[in-house]
Amino acid sequence: MEISVRAAALRSAIEQATGEIAVAQPVGTGLRISAPVPVGCGPERWADILNAVAGADRWGATDAAGPTQIWVEIQEDS
Repeated sequence: MEISVRAAALRSAIEQATGEIAVAQPVGTGLRISAPVPVGCGPERWADILNAVAGADRWGATDAAGPTQIWVEIQEDS
């Protein structure tokens, strides 16, 4: 799947901040990128993660299904 330059930069920033592989998948309004957060993630790494996701249209984190995952969504124009 091809993604925009903005999405590629956001995915790269998330991967650098988390040290994990980020996955991109299409959603109704654009693209969602998600990645696991390392176990024992401290305040400095969380600050890096928050800086990485700040450029997204929407973002969040969940641990409802086990390990913490961060996600971002960006609107991609067709």
